[in-house]
Amino acid sequence: MEGEERAEVQRRIMPRFEHGGNVYACPGCMDFSANLNPLGMPASVRSALMENVDAFTRYPDPACTDLVAALAEFERVPRAWVVATAGATDAFERLCQLVKPREALLCSPCYAGYEQALGRVGSSVTCHALRAERSFDAGQELVDALDQGVDLAFLANPNNPTGRCLQRDVLVAFLERARRFQTVVALDECFIDLTECAGSNDLLADNPSLVIVKAFTKSFALAGLRIGYALCADEELVRRLREVGQTWAVGVPAQIAGVACASCREHLCESRRLVAHERARLYEALDALRLHVVEGQANFLLFEGSASLGDDLLARKILIRSCANFSGLGDRWWRIAVRTPEENDELIAAMGEVLR
Repeated sequence: MEGEERAEVQRRIMPRFEHGGNVYACPGCMDFSANLNPLGMPASVRSALMENVDAFTRYPDPACTDLVAALAEFERVPRAWVVATAGATDAFERLCQLVKPREALLCSPCYAGYEQALGRVGSSVTCHALRAERSFDAGQELVDALDQGVDLAFLANPNNPTGRCLQRDVLVAFLERARRFQTVVALDECFIDLTECAGSNDLLADNPSLVIVKAFTKSFALAGLRIGYALCADEELVRRLREVGQTWAVGVPAQIAGVACASCREHLCESRRLVAHERARLYEALDALRLHVVEGQANFLLFEGSASLGDDLLARKILIRSCANFSGLGDRWWRIAVRTPEENDELIAAMGEVLR
């Protein structure tokens, strides 16, 4: 299929592609729609994949033995608390299949994958609205929204697309209430390693119904290799999460790359420094353009602009993420990833031209 024909096919199916990173419909574009580590894949991970390419002919280890051991060391938790999955989405799907909640609680706006996974098991969903005038921060109202009928709640730290980290006291209060109601809490921390916010692993031991979900997809720019995992102190729940997944869910390349990633702490430290600096610079540039920007803490920024902004930038071969399909937002809201200084300069210049 020729490039133009292929792009047209992708444009026709675009409404069903609800996430960032659809470069297949926009070949040759600079991609600010997918929130990946701007430093890209670590060199040691690339080398590990290339050196072990002959292993790709084998069936994967269904227990992900080496990967689970590496993840446990990386997260400083017992191996018995770790479930390796085919990306974070696989972890969300498994959890919904296992709990089969009659009633679930979400924040709004939030990652669409939660509701998609809940929809597949027929759950009724209650959305707690986060308010723009409060920078979309969750407060005591979120804690109060959790009632006895909720079987499963999804939270994110930081939240996508707002980029705001959960306040520790709010999370602790929410978990205390969840224990009282025997609610399972899925805490999405897929972006936490690219922020300066603290993770929540220290809360696992006292909250056995807490399931923290993470992925190397964002942290190490490995979106094409689905490497996710769940952490939980309830070893019976962990066992059932393993069993509910497909036998060979995590492929050989993903297992090899995941083990290599677990040794790349310095890469993450360097990435956090870059993200913090460039996020602040992007925030100032967007603010100077008189846009309503949410002061996020992640490797992306949410802002309100014109409904035509995406098309205007696409004409300049720059792809940004429309947030029109996020509950509680509309077609004037956009999300941009924090990229390299050179790429960010190009985006700032293009937006200046579009919005002048």
